[in-house]
Amino acid sequence: MVKDLVIIGLGPAGIAASIYAKRSGLDILVFESKMPGGLLNYTNVVNNYPGFINITGPDLATKMFEHFSTFNIEYKSEDVTKIEDGKIKTVYTQKGEYKCKNIIIATGRSRRSLNLEGESDLVGKGISYCALCDGHFYKDKNVAVVGAGDSSLEESLYLAKIAKNVTIIVRGKSLAGNKSLVDEVNKTENIEVLFNKNVRELITDNGKLSGLKLDDGNDISVNGLFVYIGFDPIIPFADRLAFNNDKGYLIVDKNFETSVEGIYAVGDIIKKDLYQIVSATFEGASAANAVVRKLTTKD
Repeated sequence: MVKDLVIIGLGPAGIAASIYAKRSGLDILVFESKMPGGLLNYTNVVNNYPGFINITGPDLATKMFEHFSTFNIEYKSEDVTKIEDGKIKTVYTQKGEYKCKNIIIATGRSRRSLNLEGESDLVGKGISYCALCDGHFYKDKNVAVVGAGDSSLEESLYLAKIAKNVTIIVRGKSLAGNKSLVDEVNKTENIEVLFNKNVRELITDNGKLSGLKLDDGNDISVNGLFVYIGFDPIIPFADRLAFNNDKGYLIVDKNFETSVEGIYAVGDIIKKDLYQIVSATFEGASAANAVVRKLTTKD
């Protein structure tokens, strides 16, 4: 059976696209290989999404997926490995292949690593990319956070309530987060900020992280390192199609259609100015409505 629309990814953008497409009567199929909600599952607190004054990322992800589930949308926990373009498109997973007229890609982003020797081996042994997930392992211990943006500061404030001391390592000369976060960091007694510094080497003891060597030659002793230095779009099948992109981020038009006809992209994988939950849900809804208009016009 040829579906009207396949949606790949169930973060906020994919969930919104699914709801709008289903409500409009489209025959859709949705894929998500991991946890619905995307990076929301690794976000400590959300306080800028309308309707929720203060909610954890996992709780918001759960509420979004509960809403999605009320529409009885066909949903498969499969990893999309390849897309073949054509008037009728084919989506391949490790379990099968599926035909459709249109595709919305909403696969999101992953957190960037430091690319230091031994870093991957120390994940779960002192290195983490999610304070909400792993912060409790460092109760009353010393930890460091790399990064200067909102995510870095939010997670540092969260860790400061658990850890003994938090050291924020910033490669530039100032913090880049919003003023309210910067002010809160500056007044938190057990947070120290080191400017114009980079981590050059990971120090280990018995296979676990025990310290960091900085580029100024100094070492600092830490039990945990949390990395927040940006993101990379997750589009493993992009190289098989001629997408216009900017540093890996897909370029879309006003309807969120990519340079490949019938394939749309929304959320954190597209080139844009605002990477926020509220913008992702707007993009998902807009792309779904664009597909509805196209199919209605042609039919």
